Amino acid sequence: MIFGYAGMILRVDLTDGQVWREELDSQLIRRFLGGEGIASTILYREVGGWTDPLGPENRLIIMTGAFVSTGLPCGIKSTVVSRSPLTGIYGQAMFSAPLGVELKNAGYDGMVVQGRAAEPTYLWIRDGEVQFKDARHLWGRETFTTVDEIRRDLGDARASVITIGPAGERLVRLASIVADDSRVAGRCGLGAVMGSKNLKAIACRGNGRVRVKDPERLNQIGRDAVKLALPNTKAFRENGTASGLIVFEQNGNLPIRNWTRGSFPGAEEITGATMTRRILKSSYSCRTCPIACGRKVRVEAGPYAMEGSGPEYETMAALGSLCFNSNLESIAKANDVCNRLGIDTISTGQTIAFAMECYERGLLKDTGGIDLSWGNPDAVVKLCELVGKREGLGSLLGEGVRRAAETIGSGAERFAIHVKGLEFPEHNPRKFKSMGVAYATSNVGANHNRGSPMLVERNLLSPELPWKEPVDGFLTTDKGRMTKVYQDLCCAVDSLGICKFMLFWGRLPLTMLLDFYQAITGWDLSLEDLMRAGERIWNLQRAFNIRMGISRKDDTLPERFLKESVQEGPAKGQVVEIDTMLEEYYRERGLDADGRPGREKLYELGLDWIAEDLQ
Repeated sequence: MIFGYAGMILRVDLTDGQVWREELDSQLIRRFLGGEGIASTILYREVGGWTDPLGPENRLIIMTGAFVSTGLPCGIKSTVVSRSPLTGIYGQAMFSAPLGVELKNAGYDGMVVQGRAAEPTYLWIRDGEVQFKDARHLWGRETFTTVDEIRRDLGDARASVITIGPAGERLVRLASIVADDSRVAGRCGLGAVMGSKNLKAIACRGNGRVRVKDPERLNQIGRDAVKLALPNTKAFRENGTASGLIVFEQNGNLPIRNWTRGSFPGAEEITGATMTRRILKSSYSCRTCPIACGRKVRVEAGPYAMEGSGPEYETMAALGSLCFNSNLESIAKANDVCNRLGIDTISTGQTIAFAMECYERGLLKDTGGIDLSWGNPDAVVKLCELVGKREGLGSLLGEGVRRAAETIGSGAERFAIHVKGLEFPEHNPRKFKSMGVAYATSNVGANHNRGSPMLVERNLLSPELPWKEPVDGFLTTDKGRMTKVYQDLCCAVDSLGICKFMLFWGRLPLTMLLDFYQAITGWDLSLEDLMRAGERIWNLQRAFNIRMGISRKDDTLPERFLKESVQEGPAKGQVVEIDTMLEEYYRERGLDADGRPGREKLYELGLDWIAEDLQ
């Protein structure tokens, strides 16, 4: 047996209703740690440039890491990987889904789904057994309703369920996958992959237990980690992840009016503290998490009446300041609409801001009667609904800003803020220039979680890394190296399955991850091993993208950041000098002039099979 792992991957072919199991190779674990790394390996081996992201041959891969289901604090992260229907390249989304815990307890470290069911279907995994269940009565239902109905169908209120809403069924390219009643795998449109397979949901309940090598030591290290992290994450418990929104407005990081402004007068109205004061019902935590950054909110009455999960920082900014909207209640309502219909709030907010700018500039005239003036809260809520239902203007915007801009034409591409087809998250590369490199070179497109070098610029330092003092965000020196290091680290951390809030905001030393891993698996893991595994994973994903047609020309930012600055606020006059930083980054990575991983680097990482394939 392998401590810390179930040792099996579940395979499902929806076309012919076949189920089989594959033993998890211990060498694969040692080289890639778990979740993200193993999922990326499977994707590379089984999905090619000929694969239609919305075709039956695409794979939907759900994988857990070594830390999941061990009782480790915040060891809850699972990864979903597929070829993205939004970007056409490597697609990934992470979420704190209890399904990962249940799946591992049921005997599987992950699952790979292929094919397409003849009729709407959901999967029921109970311990080692898998059943194909009729989902025709669930097709068209919203996410939370689906979860409740599946639990009633199964007679098991504790079953964990991940599902798509109407957006995924209708192949909206911004569609997400929603877990139970809160957490979402939002990015890259992977809900549309489920919809293309006629797969409405996956439910799981496992009664087994993952064995760890040294449970007593693991418990002690876990207690030490909580003791260290709790004081550092107090703001998240009190006011959620949006607690820092006002600080971001003051330091120039907040996205405002489709990235054209440097200050937002309504920032105080949409902070985490304001949400706590006005609409908070209670906080909640993910399974095994002591931080409890989740919000349950209620808007009592009026056009935005709702009750459900409250907006995170990214959502608050995307549906708020990015659209120049300072109406807190409308943001809470729009977030709830997105969750129930199953669409990514980050990409949806960016598409709405894009539409508002196109409307302002006279490029978008047929709005279906919706007033798309900046800051109109009704328009924000209504467009979330239309995108999620693929109706009216939402049919265009649900394709993402890149495709929408191509359809509108007349220079609309200038206002479409994305990298490689994935809309921007809510951190400003004019303020933290390392994020410009991170967005430009991310293997999924613009994503703050695929490597966050701004942690150094924000003074969230890891003592084992080279940076002992915070670095000025406006400087370009050393940002290439910084980005490479944090991308490698994030690939490794996500493969282990621990929440980055616990690690980076909790200020845990990286050596504690190594101690966790040793107590769980019995295997020694050095910091060099950890970083090398992350580098191996990043290069594997980059090689996949090379096969999808990605090259140096795609490692860039929208013109807005390269040539346009804001005229007020701390980032006034700043643009992103991407070419200077990319030159350093390419050297650090060992990429050739066209952005391909060098043969020598691939051999050094033990990826000789990829080197031969690319050759």
